[in-house]
Amino acid sequence: MQTCTTLMRSLAAIVVISFTIWTVTDAEKVSPCCVAVSRSMENVTIEGYRLQEKNLPCVKAVIFQTERGQLCIDPYQPWVKRKIIEFRRSQKNKMSPTTASLHLTFSTPQN
Repeated sequence: MQTCTTLMRSLAAIVVISFTIWTVTDAEKVSPCCVAVSRSMENVTIEGYRLQEKNLPCVKAVIFQTERGQLCIDPYQPWVKRKIIEFRRSQKNKMSPTTASLHLTFSTPQN
């Protein structure tokens, strides 16, 4: 009888631990975040970026999207702002003339 009780308690513990691991893994898939940042970056092409605010366990970071994946970078590094400006300029230059003219020729209707 003692063995059966011990076995049931062990099974219950395994179920609780498995559920906890499954929940944490599922949460990471829904909202992944940077929990550490790098102060340097290899010379790679930036395809996009986003800012992440501190919300523990997530840390404040700039997340650069590259062809190799996402890089979590320290936003306080002086070179980070320059990289973002360079990226935004390159995206502005890629804008087609048609798209640019649509933004420039917007007017209100005349009555």
